[in-house]
Amino acid sequence: MTTPTPIHSPLEPIFAGDDQVPFAFAEQFLHGEHLPYEMKLVGVMHRIWHRPRALAPLFRALGKLGILVPYNAENIPTSLVVTPGRNDRDGLFHVWDRTLAFSFPVRFRTTIIFDPSIDKVVDLVGPKNLLYMVWEAKFHPPDRFTLDTDSIAIRFGRRKVWLPRPIWKFLFGTVTFAQTADSSRPDIVHIDLLITHPLFGRIFGYDGSFRVVRVSESTADVSGAGPAAA
Repeated sequence: MTTPTPIHSPLEPIFAGDDQVPFAFAEQFLHGEHLPYEMKLVGVMHRIWHRPRALAPLFRALGKLGILVPYNAENIPTSLVVTPGRNDRDGLFHVWDRTLAFSFPVRFRTTIIFDPSIDKVVDLVGPKNLLYMVWEAKFHPPDRFTLDTDSIAIRFGRRKVWLPRPIWKFLFGTVTFAQTADSSRPDIVHIDLLITHPLFGRIFGYDGSFRVVRVSESTADVSGAGPAAA
């Protein structure tokens, strides 16, 4: 089966052929430059955690590199802005720009692309988008979207150096992410992420609830169906 070429969003191939994509998923994952508004998520990270304590220096280093949140915390107001675009090297992309309202706000961003050579969604992570994190991305109708680590490369310009599976699992662990559309509110989603290490087991995770909102480019007004989930 030939994977359809994305037209507006790098995540379009994941939802191709499904005509019952939840509203909140379509707002985020199918957002494109052709739409006359910006898109963001606003809500709360209910819990962010990492373990064991011996890995705390590693998490602080990864936090400085903009790869993950280095703190243990609860009920942190969080926003995520989705900015679509395209360039000659990667084609369509989404920039996902996150801000967590700690006493000193933590901000980190990733860039999502679709690699047609491997028919996979990819996250570009870290300084200069050095990490090339390939996902097994799936839509599970009617209300669940998942990402699981497939492979990882280091990208230098247009060149990629693929890491052997045992190496990237030891260095970065295996990520599982799920987003579920709320059954009672079409604009609300719940997220859950877990990183598992082959030696230390479950080492990092977070969960949260968010509302998708549209931001008018002309007035910066936010429109949505109600208050952010707590």
